[in-house]
Amino acid sequence: MDISHVLLSPKGRIGPRDFLRGLILLTGAGTVIQVLTVAASIGAALLQYPLLWAYFCVLAKRLHDAGQTAWFNLLILFGFVVASSILNAVLLPVLSPQMMPLMTEIQEIGLKDGIGGMLKAQQDHALQIARGTALPTLASFLLASAGLALIGARLPSDPDANVHGPATHRSDAS
Repeated sequence: MDISHVLLSPKGRIGPRDFLRGLILLTGAGTVIQVLTVAASIGAALLQYPLLWAYFCVLAKRLHDAGQTAWFNLLILFGFVVASSILNAVLLPVLSPQMMPLMTEIQEIGLKDGIGGMLKAQQDHALQIARGTALPTLASFLLASAGLALIGARLPSDPDANVHGPATHRSDAS
């Protein structure tokens, strides 16, 4: 597996095995970034944004292998974000119940002072929020990544060459 091809270029095709390998690398990098955000600095969260391109590339090539357009990527990544957000909202009171009073307080500030007040309150408590929500955020990210892996790996590969390149069944074998 050529990591630069899998993670940095949206052109071509990859089979399920290389897709899963790339996704595991990206999930591991995302997990490390989340741990750094909590342990070292909130600014480490900015490192997540370059991963979006790598996710786009891995999914684009997997969609190409299934004979689909990479534009479906937008739907898949949007679904990933929505699923992760919903899982986070569900897991927050279960895994971090101590954060609920602060989150309620910030919501009340938002109702009283508008979005500007809410954003200021979030900024004032950023480190506390990052540390308090670390476990549900990580759990929702890992669950959403597992769902993404299931979807991507189950896409049927086009057995013949298509406009995106030759079939992957030989190059994807161990």
